[in-house]
Amino acid sequence: MNRLLRTSAIRLSLRYAMFYMLVAGAGLAILYWATSRYVDAQIEAGLEHHLKTLTKLFENKGAEGLRRALERRGIAAEPENHRFALYVDKSGKRLAGDLKAWPPRAKPNGRVSNVWIEDELIPFAMEDHDGYWPTIATTLPDGSRILVAQSVRQAEDLQEFILATLFATFTLVIGLTLALGWRMGRQLLTRIDQINATAGKILNGHLDQRIPVTGRGDEFDELAQKLNAMLDHINRLINGMRQVTDNVAHDLRRPLTRLRNRLDVTLLESRDAEDYRQALESTRGDIEEVLKTFNALLEIAQAESGHFRGEIEVLSLSELASQMGEMYVDLFDAEGQHLVLAIEPGICVRGNRQLLAQSISNLLENAHKYAGSKAQVTLSLQGDQAGAVLSVGDNGPGIPKDQQENVLRRYVRLDRARSTPGNGLGLSLVNAIAQLHHARLMIEDNAPGLAVSLHFDAVACPSEQTPA
Repeated sequence: MNRLLRTSAIRLSLRYAMFYMLVAGAGLAILYWATSRYVDAQIEAGLEHHLKTLTKLFENKGAEGLRRALERRGIAAEPENHRFALYVDKSGKRLAGDLKAWPPRAKPNGRVSNVWIEDELIPFAMEDHDGYWPTIATTLPDGSRILVAQSVRQAEDLQEFILATLFATFTLVIGLTLALGWRMGRQLLTRIDQINATAGKILNGHLDQRIPVTGRGDEFDELAQKLNAMLDHINRLINGMRQVTDNVAHDLRRPLTRLRNRLDVTLLESRDAEDYRQALESTRGDIEEVLKTFNALLEIAQAESGHFRGEIEVLSLSELASQMGEMYVDLFDAEGQHLVLAIEPGICVRGNRQLLAQSISNLLENAHKYAGSKAQVTLSLQGDQAGAVLSVGDNGPGIPKDQQENVLRRYVRLDRARSTPGNGLGLSLVNAIAQLHHARLMIEDNAPGLAVSLHFDAVACPSEQTPA
């Protein structure tokens, strides 16, 4: 209960309840005032009309006609809704009418006013109806006076009914507001408890736990989906870190052990300068292998984390692909391979030139190492409706379909690649660079061979400025 009362939903509902209470109270008060004014106006208009009718009757038929007309009137079946009249002479003697005597405070000024009517002035059928009655009176040409009054008991009953109805409405609105806020608070607290429970399990080491999604599509489901996606991503990064740590420890053990053994052997006995030079060159090669591995891992980590600090710009991918292809033509020719360039001009993307050049270089080097001698490799860049497609394809042995996804993981090398130099990070780096550039990497069968393509969102190339 205490937790529920401290929830934002309950506090918000209480604030809204107070606000609605003020607004509803003001609105209902205005409605009550307007209704009362309308009833009073109707009574006042009726009294004025009745007095005017009796005055005209006096003008047309004289005092005797007015007296006979008043005596013929009887009290209605509902006396609370009856208009009472009184006709008196100059001295105040009662000549005709419903009231027994002239009220002491009634003034014959032709205006409606509230006058206290005592019980002894009211007919027997209206006993215990004393109070302030709306009254109007005037003096006739012969000095006599006529008065018209109406009991307010029915109007008071109506006003009491309206007031009771408005109060019940006001109470219902406030009660529903509080009940809705209470229910909302319980629902919010239940959803928050689910998130807290999941977070507690994750803190205790159960990284596979996820926040339940109800399927309602509300903001809590949206938050749960985003948090679950974040947890999945964190879990992938943790698993990747564990795998990288294991692989680094495994793959670096060999060059570091080889480096230590070589230094131990070299220091066992005196050697000539040539032996020391060869030992240092071999040591340098091992150190370069270690540095390449660390640099590749660092570049992958920066690209996957999205914290790459290099320059992102609109650049010509056509120009960059052409330059990289021309750099590798001689290397392919030296191995008896053939590199074909099919690059469409005028295609630009938004990205980092160094990383894109690194990805093209990795794809070309993989094709050069694994496609085989006398293989034909094609570096192509084509534009389509969706954007731009950069592809490196060969007619070599290719990769089995069940292994195409695995080669994107770090340190994964196929059996036939074990004899070639490398660390199994080339395609992992290309994949990380593609994710950083919001591009899709696809590995497909080239029939025969392998085709690796990057699908970019093309952008308009900046217009070349001509000298003035």
